[in-house]
Amino acid sequence: MMRRYCLAVLAAAFLVVAVAQGSLAADGDKYPNRTVTWLINAAPGGGFDLHSRAVARVMRKKLGVNIIIRNVPGAGGIISWNLLSAAKPDGYTIGIVNLPGAIVSQLFKETQYKLREFSWIGRISAGQYVWAAGKRYNLRTLDDFQKAKEVLITESGYGTTGWVTAALTAATMKFKPKFIMGYGGAPASNMAIVRGEGHARGLGLDSPGQMAFVKDGSLVPTWVYLDKRDPRHPDVPTVGELGFPQLSVLAASRVVAAPPKTPKDRMAVLIKAFRESIEDPETQAAFKGMKAKTLPVYGDDWLSVMQTQFELIQANAEVFKKALK
Repeated sequence: MMRRYCLAVLAAAFLVVAVAQGSLAADGDKYPNRTVTWLINAAPGGGFDLHSRAVARVMRKKLGVNIIIRNVPGAGGIISWNLLSAAKPDGYTIGIVNLPGAIVSQLFKETQYKLREFSWIGRISAGQYVWAAGKRYNLRTLDDFQKAKEVLITESGYGTTGWVTAALTAATMKFKPKFIMGYGGAPASNMAIVRGEGHARGLGLDSPGQMAFVKDGSLVPTWVYLDKRDPRHPDVPTVGELGFPQLSVLAASRVVAAPPKTPKDRMAVLIKAFRESIEDPETQAAFKGMKAKTLPVYGDDWLSVMQTQFELIQANAEVFKKALK
């Protein structure tokens, strides 16, 4: 009888351990339960970086885990997006994508990523541009640009939205661009103009880091890519006033994605946390402090917006093929 009692006690003990281990396994499978990595396709200080960090600060709280930021500039964003595409689709790697710049890279360069295969979390914001020239140069009007022998434009790489904007602008407005590439990001590209390495480029209107160059007089705005004049720069004409209203659609959409084939249940968690983070007062206060605005689109709703951008780029295919040569 004692032997049977001992065996029963041991069996009960094993059952408790098994249940406990099962519970731990279940907890271990709960998503998320470890750090999420957020890839940024640009160097610190620009709009993509600042807007990502503002959302990530709150999204950490919504997910209940840490989010680490990893800046991966270079090749116009291709390096970062290739990494995102190749990452394990487990919900622990996400990244911000630059549209329509990433579309140009996919259509006209060799890339590993395919935008339509990404699992879309949502758009944070869409930043319009202002064209600006170095104060040392006599480039203040459209006529000045058209008469220039060539206009040196500084950019981080082919495929960035800044480059897309510059290429379409030069082709449409009929001035001669020469791209000086390889800078670490927007701030470095702006500093290159201050140093005399370039003449002009497009700046993000909602990027405090970029607009600081306008504020201190290092760069002088010449036109804005808007339907109406910007109240912050009332003396600067719109592209429509100059005769090119079609250019007002150019903007840098900052969209967050996960790797292809990320499970739907994990995507639902990410999208919910992203939405709540965008709408959180802390995030809105951060954007207000940056003098920027969120313009969210959530989940698969982004696909229709992206399709419109694909059509715009494909309609101007010859412009980009020529620029890439």
